[in-house]
Amino acid sequence: MPTATPVLGLRERNRLRRTRRVERAALELALEHGVDHVTVDMICEASDISPRTYFNYFGTKEGALIGPAPSVPDESLIEEFLHARGPLAEDLMLLMARSFLATAPDRDIFVMRRTLYAREPALQALQMTRMVGKRQATVELVMRRMAEQLPDLTETEARDEAQLVMSVAMGAFPVVSRLWIEESGDESEVEAYIHEAIARIRRIVSP
Repeated sequence: MPTATPVLGLRERNRLRRTRRVERAALELALEHGVDHVTVDMICEASDISPRTYFNYFGTKEGALIGPAPSVPDESLIEEFLHARGPLAEDLMLLMARSFLATAPDRDIFVMRRTLYAREPALQALQMTRMVGKRQATVELVMRRMAEQLPDLTETEARDEAQLVMSVAMGAFPVVSRLWIEESGDESEVEAYIHEAIARIRRIVSP
């Protein structure tokens, strides 16, 4: 699979800068005062936006703390995944990484959010609930590829296998993100961390 990721347009970059400013302010306030003691008005004052703009962007107070909902991968990335011929879980993790990198992730915000999740388990639970739809969509995407490449599988077999592939890929991603944060923070290294995680999985299941 090629390594290029889609580039955000000017409008998307401007919106991203605004949302990142608000997210950073919200996370800094929550880490300093605790989530229960932070209000939307405090976040708006710290990030210099109106409450109306805040709710248009995030919907709830927790919205800025957990960040935007998971986005759908760019169609070009989906096509690369569907036509790739590598191991399914590894190709899926590469798709996830490239989709993540296409959003121009802010490493500092990522670190603050992980720290806040460790302090506030309810926030992490909220994020996990929000990921249910993403997990199901990922299973369906894997099944699309399997329908072409493994046509002899029954629908039940294909769904079971797609569920396993999705679980492996999403389960390994926290390890990949930790390596990205703690070892380099360099986007060019993310795919190397994916290959390292896959190698570890192989050692676990085939000692």
